[in-house]
Amino acid sequence: MIRSTRFFFFAAWLTAFFLPLTLFAAGNWEQTEADPENDILVYTRSVEYSPIKEYKGKTTVTASLDALVCLMADVESFSRWMHNVESSRTLERISDTERIIYVAQGVPWPMSNRDLVLHSKLRVDPDTRKVTIDVEARPDAYPEQEGYFRIRVMTSTWQFTPQENGKVEVVYTTHVDPGGNIPSQLVNAHTLDTPLNSLRGLREMIQKPEYSEAVMDVLHTP
Repeated sequence: MIRSTRFFFFAAWLTAFFLPLTLFAAGNWEQTEADPENDILVYTRSVEYSPIKEYKGKTTVTASLDALVCLMADVESFSRWMHNVESSRTLERISDTERIIYVAQGVPWPMSNRDLVLHSKLRVDPDTRKVTIDVEARPDAYPEQEGYFRIRVMTSTWQFTPQENGKVEVVYTTHVDPGGNIPSQLVNAHTLDTPLNSLRGLREMIQKPEYSEAVMDVLHTP
């Protein structure tokens, strides 16, 4: 068995003007995409303070919580499964459950490549064992990089809820404004690709032995 104290997220995917999702969520969730073969549903909704829609991806996997948390902790692997991620690395490990990371993204033309500096924190419900990873942008925590436009507004949440028969429900919710005066219609047109492709990648990655055989101390330490 692999023992590890590594932790993170993303996929995700934060700001001096950050507003919690609960404050600006305005519309009802509307199902906008589905991948029945991979048991993935994607939803979007409008938010009160932005023309950019919030999205949510949902799937159920046969895996352990350890496998999912280990995958999220493996920051350098994000480019292998997260949509549009070119590279990623940990900038500061604050604790086993909290860190600052850097993510570089390649995005479709005509947009310029983007990058993010993210703060992530994991928490575990002691009764239900539900794992929640909250992510928000910290755009000024690392110098801007040549060739990348820094995303300043982004909030994201990953939730892993244990089910019966060794299954886990995965819910991935994000609101992100890429900035740079990109028309909201163009941003919203590409919104569905991120949760759909990222959850497809997650489902494939957690079957690999380095994740499926992992034991994460953060889930087993009182």
